[in-house]
Amino acid sequence: MTPADVADIAKLRALWTELADRAAKYFTDASFARGDVVANYQLNMRYPGQNFSLTFDVQSDGALHDLSFLDDTIGARAIALFNERHMAEYHHIREHEVPEITGVRLSSHVATPSPAASGGYSASGAAPIPAKSRRANLGKGFADTPIYLGTELKPGQEVTAPAIIEETFTTIVVYPGWKARVDDAGDYELVKV
Repeated sequence: MTPADVADIAKLRALWTELADRAAKYFTDASFARGDVVANYQLNMRYPGQNFSLTFDVQSDGALHDLSFLDDTIGARAIALFNERHMAEYHHIREHEVPEITGVRLSSHVATPSPAASGGYSASGAAPIPAKSRRANLGKGFADTPIYLGTELKPGQEVTAPAIIEETFTTIVVYPGWKARVDDAGDYELVKV
């Protein structure tokens, strides 16, 4: 924490560089080009004595590791941006108080195209085969329950209850009285039967 009018530029540069390095590694590991990463460099600030800080962009929609905005004017610009944000949030500012920097943030993202959705159900003609089973209680007591792997399900296939579908990042439970259908985009629709 430091008063914004005496901000340590070297410290801010080091902190934002560390965050940018972490973001670059994350996106590179996810197979995105480093040049496609968009970065918003942010500060957390508050007036002395306040319990909570406000977060705002100091540099928006910039390139990762582009700290060209960080110069001797950062303190005055940060104070002006904070006062603007504080006015928008609380409808007043403390004109004769110097706000303090309480932290730095980096928000980063990569634009990706919207997934194609055909909106239909192709007939697969084949009933899905469970990969395994396990005892589960889906509201009617514990019973052997078929487990399907989402990676093996094809568009048009239906999984009838009771069942569990395991996906990479989620698990779908098909309760008694329901069925799950896989559409052409690979999404699931749960339908009451």
